[in-house]
Amino acid sequence: MKNKGMLVIIISTIIFVIVSIFYVLSLKNFDKNLLNHKWYHYNKKNGYTEILYINDEEIIYYKPNNDNQTNDYSFCSDYKYNKATRTILFDCGKKIVIDNVGSYKLDVEIDNEEITFFKNAKYSREYEFNKYFNMTIDEYKNKRKQTLDIIKIDNDKLIEVINDSEYSKIIFLGENCKNIECALIYDIIEKWISYSKNVYYVDSSTLNTEILSELNSINNKFSLDNKIYDDIYPSVYVVSNNKIIDNYKISCEGFSCSQYYNK
Repeated sequence: MKNKGMLVIIISTIIFVIVSIFYVLSLKNFDKNLLNHKWYHYNKKNGYTEILYINDEEIIYYKPNNDNQTNDYSFCSDYKYNKATRTILFDCGKKIVIDNVGSYKLDVEIDNEEITFFKNAKYSREYEFNKYFNMTIDEYKNKRKQTLDIIKIDNDKLIEVINDSEYSKIIFLGENCKNIECALIYDIIEKWISYSKNVYYVDSSTLNTEILSELNSINNKFSLDNKIYDDIYPSVYVVSNNKIIDNYKISCEGFSCSQYYNK
C-alpha cells in the first residue's frame, strides 16, 4: 500500500510539473497591460512606424521598409510565450523579449536591439527624436528659428523672385506642416544657404486668394489651392524666369535628409 501511495504521489508530481510547464508557456500569462493595444515605434533609420499588436490568439509585428510591407516575422505561423523569461518564441526561429510593460510605454528586445514602443505614434516619434538629437522637436526648431527668419520673404518679394532670371529655391512651410520633416527642413536649409543666396522661405499659411491668383496668372502650374503649399510636408519650388523648373515635397529617410543637400 505504501508503494502504491508513493506511486500516486510521483505520478501526481509529474502531472503537476507538466501542467505547470504548459501554464508557463501559455499565452494567457501575458501581462494584461500588454494585450489588445497597438504599440507604435518610429524607426529613425527609414521613417516608417512599426506596430506591435498582441492578444490571446495572435501576435502581429508590422514592420514596413523601403522595399515592401513584410518582414521576417510576417511568415511566422505559431509561437509560445515563456513567462519565466518573458520571451515570445516563434516557430520561425525569431523571438521577442518583453523587458518592461508600462501603462503607455513598452520596452522590448527584438533581434538583439532594445526598442521602445508607445501606445501613441506621436509619442514614439518625439521620443526617438529626443533620443537622437538630445533635444525635443520644439527645442530643435527654436534653436534654428533664425535660419528661417533670415530667408523669409513677403508676397511682393515672392513675385519678384519668380520673375527673376536667376534660379531660386522657394520653401513653402505653414501651420499644417506636422511631419518630422517640418523640423528637419532647417538642417537642409542651412546646407542650401551655405552655397547659394537664392534660397527663400514663404509662410504658406498666409497665402490668400489674391496672391494665389497672381501666382497662377504668372504660371498656371502654380495651384490656386492653398493646401498644395500649406501641406503636412515642406514644399519646395525651384523657379526661374516665370517658370517652375522643379517642385517636390521634402520626405526624408528617418532622421537623415542628406539626399536633399545637393538637390
